[in-house]
Amino acid sequence: MQAQDERRNQMLELARRWRASGTKARAFALENGVTPWVLYYWRQRLAREDRPARRRRRARPAQLVPVHVVADAQDGGGVEITLTSGDRVRVSAGVSADLLRHIVQVLRTPC
Repeated sequence: MQAQDERRNQMLELARRWRASGTKARAFALENGVTPWVLYYWRQRLAREDRPARRRRRARPAQLVPVHVVADAQDGGGVEITLTSGDRVRVSAGVSADLLRHIVQVLRTPC
């Protein structure tokens, strides 16, 4: 395992030197006893390491589902949300946006 780490570090350093030299891959590879393809591979790996780490999302992305609009005179303008689990949540028309936002957050939280 340690030998692999050493080899990896050597090759990344080689890619750094090549990048800094401005020399064409073929000439640099010939001088250093590797093929141009080895340089290209390690250049790609180096670029991946130099990239800042992506931030992980806390919530999983929303999944779109079919929506059915049904008029109901008794409802008075409320909304019924049917979850993929089959559970239903009914929200009256007068509910505040903050309360609805809190309900959605609770529904997204795994049990």
